[in-house]
Amino acid sequence: MLKIINVTKDFKKGAGIFNFNLELKPGQIIGLVGDNGSGKSTLLKSVFNEYRKDTGEVLLNDESIYENNNLRKICFFPDQSVYPKDISIAQFAIHDALLCGMNKQEAIQRLDMLLDKFDLKEYREKTFYELSAGMQKRAMLVICLVTRPEYLILDEPTANLDVGTRIEFHKILKMLSKEGVGIIITSHMINELEEMIDHLVVIEKGQTKYNKSFNNKKESIEAIYKKSTTSKFEKDYSEIYAKK
Repeated sequence: MLKIINVTKDFKKGAGIFNFNLELKPGQIIGLVGDNGSGKSTLLKSVFNEYRKDTGEVLLNDESIYENNNLRKICFFPDQSVYPKDISIAQFAIHDALLCGMNKQEAIQRLDMLLDKFDLKEYREKTFYELSAGMQKRAMLVICLVTRPEYLILDEPTANLDVGTRIEFHKILKMLSKEGVGIIITSHMINELEEMIDHLVVIEKGQTKYNKSFNNKKESIEAIYKKSTTSKFEKDYSEIYAKK
């Protein structure tokens, strides 16, 4: 189990993440929802030590993820804007695998198999700059899966994708969940999340407003979000086109 315990990163003036707690089990899919600036990205960067935490810890099976190569069991799927644009898919994937302690020959074999499965074999030596948005996302997922991570954390994975590619992406994530991979997804596309997640977390101004199991047959993310946050949803727009 992956545990985030009492994590705080305080940027002062109200910005940051405060006393955040979450448990991610194998095969579980958690949706992390919040407005821009709510603290989602701060949380993810704090988990991976891009931001130094003020308090808290992150554990994998009750051991720090920063010890004994535990971090190699967790993979981060970043926002599209941070992809390295000047090296090939193969170079990036193999470099990433070697950093995780994987044997180079095994990494190459895994990469070639995944490229074939994802219909990216002919793009093996292409850079991210040469790929469409959809192919970039698929390539990044391939790179994430080379090392067989036990947990996968995705930041807005379907942003800028067409409908068909989104459906394909969701299918893959559901398959990974059935194989026992624990998944956290941040997204503003709540209708998509409802079809995948079994647990919902809502963040507002760095504070956890909701953290419970989710069943889309009984509730909606929109309804939970409205009840659990202080955002104003009842503004009257009826007079915008009213004739004087």
